[in-house]
Amino acid sequence: MTRFIAEISSNHNGDLNRCFELIRQAALCGCWGVKFQLFRMEQLFSREILETSETHRQRRRWELPLHYIPELAACAKAEGITFGCTPFDLEAVDLLAPHVDFLKIASYELTWVPLIHQCGQTGLPLMISTGMADQNEIMQAIAEAKTSGVQDLAVFHCVSNYPTLVKDCNLAAIKTLGQLLANDFPQGKVGWSDHSVNPGVIRRAVDFWASDLVEFHFDLDGEGHEYSAGHCWLPGEISPVIAGSEFEVSNICDGQGNLCPAPSEQEERLWRADPTDGWRPYLEMRKPWHTEHGPDANQPLILFIAGGPGMGHAARLLSIAEQLRHKTSWRILFIIKKSEACIQMLNRHGLAWKPGPLPTEELVSFGSSVAVIDQKEPCTALIDAFKISGTKTLVLDRPDCRTADQVIIPAFGWKGNSSNNQRLGGPDYLLIREDVLTRRLSKPRAFEGRLVISFGGEDPNLLTEKIARALENISQTFKVQFVIGPDFPKHRHHWPDPVFDRPNYQLIETGDPLESIIPGADLLITAMGITIFEAHVLGVPVAVLFNYATDTSEVGLLAAEKLVCNLGLFSDVSDQKLASSLNELLNNSSLRKQLATHALSHFDGLGARRVSDLIVQLLKESDGKNLTC
Repeated sequence: MTRFIAEISSNHNGDLNRCFELIRQAALCGCWGVKFQLFRMEQLFSREILETSETHRQRRRWELPLHYIPELAACAKAEGITFGCTPFDLEAVDLLAPHVDFLKIASYELTWVPLIHQCGQTGLPLMISTGMADQNEIMQAIAEAKTSGVQDLAVFHCVSNYPTLVKDCNLAAIKTLGQLLANDFPQGKVGWSDHSVNPGVIRRAVDFWASDLVEFHFDLDGEGHEYSAGHCWLPGEISPVIAGSEFEVSNICDGQGNLCPAPSEQEERLWRADPTDGWRPYLEMRKPWHTEHGPDANQPLILFIAGGPGMGHAARLLSIAEQLRHKTSWRILFIIKKSEACIQMLNRHGLAWKPGPLPTEELVSFGSSVAVIDQKEPCTALIDAFKISGTKTLVLDRPDCRTADQVIIPAFGWKGNSSNNQRLGGPDYLLIREDVLTRRLSKPRAFEGRLVISFGGEDPNLLTEKIARALENISQTFKVQFVIGPDFPKHRHHWPDPVFDRPNYQLIETGDPLESIIPGADLLITAMGITIFEAHVLGVPVAVLFNYATDTSEVGLLAAEKLVCNLGLFSDVSDQKLASSLNELLNNSSLRKQLATHALSHFDGLGARRVSDLIVQLLKESDGKNLTC
């Protein structure tokens, strides 16, 4: 009996509830299994591509959040279907192995032998798609699977053209694949990975060519990220196909059965993962691509200098850089502290960077047209040096700065002199990244009982632990997610053991921005920083336990405007008082709704666009050569 697998790919749209519904609908359609994909942009495409292709960069919004995996596995089990996933890098294999029933190698990774070996060593059943591959490449992949210890192998005939024309399907290759498998895997399975969205093609693969497995791309409603490409099925379309209904199809879909790339696949072959490093595309493609599509060396250089703890400074600058890339063809270079999380974030967005801090003379030597500075330390001497070199300066969060060409204070409570355009700030200049804005809601979401606690990558005062202790004294119906960054584990020995023992607690370790976690929260508890305003833009209610006395005034202003619940300065709040405040808040749904409603009405999230306009104006006012917008 043929087994059908619903390939969710990126049609989950990063929404956990949508993932659950996709799994449920796949089960209702009669699927044997469901499969997701786990990839990270900076580990999928080479730096040359991400630096120069907006289309490829935007696919970061198609990623499946790693912390969804255990919940998806549990959902599939509850629905009585198997759960699989395609890893696109070596680390992903180890992360998936404890949770999945099978792994799958995508067509684009078929020639990357280390990935096959990594999958094989898990002992899990392995599936391999053969799109774009020739017979020798397929035979090598099968041999490597056997060498790595795979016992249960399935190989899918696949045409990597979206959608695939009926005349290009070459279904006879299913039989040829079965003959190839016979020696090394006599119990191996063969399948058809469908991109045709043609019911007759699938029934021909099953009824005439005896395909053991059929994989098809699945969406709920035509709103999935990949649906518009034309290769995805909806529940009502695929159900009768799985049920065995008869559909007309010409045997033109049979082809000759040769294992070779279809004409429509030839150009795409070079975009597969290179066998040497696993990044797409092949090495021979990367340099020519970058030369053709990369920034013009004659264009102005914008230097972004980030300092201070955590990811906040780099994230604020990133939001501005994104807007500049939309408006100009200028070059962009970040100077950041050497933090794994910051480096990962910039690589994901295809932005060039150098580790800092760097001495003033080296910063000046880059010859930038504009320097954008966001750091805790005073920067008067740096501004003066840039001024001598002819570089315009824009400084963030330094209201005391008198010498920069432009000062922006992205703080809710700041009110400047309206006649002084050299200093601008307030809620209209809060710096929100595009990835957050794409998830903005028009109204507060429905209550689902989820509490998110995040105090950044370092959490110097162990506020995560303080909240955990307070929650121990509260009767809970909430699901609680503790988000900790890559720098936090050094503190883990401080954590009380009961934190990890509660069934409604989840620990999420990530250096990523939080837009995959915050939008589904009914309440966010955090410290003062950009995360508050990202939550506001997303319509998520916020409670603030803050680190520093200098934040008292701004937190007070936000609380007065019913934009946050003020839990107080950590050093002034006892565990008992904090527990009391949290208990009151968690049991007051009307207050949480009020916080969310006020937040959506106060912030449009367009501050980064306004600041990028100012940078363009700065350069227009100067004599920057070859200025192109």
